[in-house]
Amino acid sequence: MNKWLVVLLCSCIAVSGCSGGRSRIQSAGEETGAQDEPVTDGRMSDRALLLGDEDQQVGDLGVERLYREIRTRSIEPGVRPYAASPLLDPSGFPLIRRVPDKSVVPLRGRYVENVIETAKSYRGTPYVYGADRSDPSAFDCSSFTRWVYLYALGMDLPWNSRGQAAYVKAFAKRQYTALSQARRGDLLFFTKFHGTRPSDYVKLTPGQKPISHMGIYLGSGKIIHTASKDTGGVRIDTIRGKHLEYRLVFGGGILD
Repeated sequence: MNKWLVVLLCSCIAVSGCSGGRSRIQSAGEETGAQDEPVTDGRMSDRALLLGDEDQQVGDLGVERLYREIRTRSIEPGVRPYAASPLLDPSGFPLIRRVPDKSVVPLRGRYVENVIETAKSYRGTPYVYGADRSDPSAFDCSSFTRWVYLYALGMDLPWNSRGQAAYVKAFAKRQYTALSQARRGDLLFFTKFHGTRPSDYVKLTPGQKPISHMGIYLGSGKIIHTASKDTGGVRIDTIRGKHLEYRLVFGGGILD
């Protein structure tokens, strides 16, 4: 009797161990591919370069002024800009929920992978502040994320990082302030660059942390984004333990 009891207990332990292993593998599978993505280079960690990088420090602040007139002309028929509505972006334009075009076939069963593959295809594309929102030959941070979602899935997001942040706040089911909660394909939003140390950000009040930069999370602590001319345009970087982690304001997923 004791012999069969021992065998039964060992079998249960073995099954539990195998089940736990499968669970860990499936969890890690959400970030499949991200672990193998090499960072572009070390420029986003070069303190001397970053402290003199004006694009890095400005981000996309002010780009909405460059496109107010053209955006007003191109807004959807029947939708009035500056309409009285609870869902407006910071520039006063209506926030309209977008969904992937039904004709788009999900890569590997997930629309997130369409976004990631499209984003990676533009690695090395030059950075231009206020880049033309209809021309993928150059990007700033928010024109890059907007173009990727538009080209990959037909989702037309707002035109700057503050507008896209408002969109996520309005429509994303998942929102968070900790990088540990980020998932592949999420949009991440950052405040202005003040330095490379945690102490450069810990005392900032919410009012001192305007959103000025954004990118797309790849998983495994990595992001694809474009930050400045000096750092080479569209690139992949590690976030954890870097100034990007200290600058993170919030993130969210709009494909859930």
